[in-house]
Amino acid sequence: MASPRLIRFAPRAQEIKICQVVGNELNDKIHEAVAWRAFQFYEQEGCAPGHELGHWERAESEVVRPLDCGVLSQDHRVCLTTDAAIFDDGAVELFVEPWRLTICGFDRSRRPVPTPPGEPAQKRRDFIFRVHDFNVEIDPTGVAARFNGPVLNIYLPKAYARRDYPETAWVL
Repeated sequence: MASPRLIRFAPRAQEIKICQVVGNELNDKIHEAVAWRAFQFYEQEGCAPGHELGHWERAESEVVRPLDCGVLSQDHRVCLTTDAAIFDDGAVELFVEPWRLTICGFDRSRRPVPTPPGEPAQKRRDFIFRVHDFNVEIDPTGVAARFNGPVLNIYLPKAYARRDYPETAWVL
């Protein structure tokens, strides 16, 4: 994966990482998050075998969902607006593909339980993913994003716009 660009937003203590999808890294990350949540369901139900498929389906439906957003398609770009309040403080990652956007972050509703002093802190693995498919091709290299309070505004240039107007600098 290409190294992500970072955008910081101080009031919410969040940063945005914009990443182009390379290989199976995104699929692996989604698989790991679903597996972790399915394991949590397994533990909650007393570690009884025989419900693996049900745990997996329940975890998958909770971890990966369509993105609830507003979309405005302009001549040269797509502007997407969504409520980022579902994501906890910390990094929010935008995985950009030519026809899809996936937003990844920690689930605000499942904050970690504080560990007692002297015990090692557990690594958080409660990622959630929100996915939006586009009906136009996006140029993953020119994506910009910013927070406006709890709202996340994402600006995605259309792929053909960059080819048709290469001398134009897009103001976001």
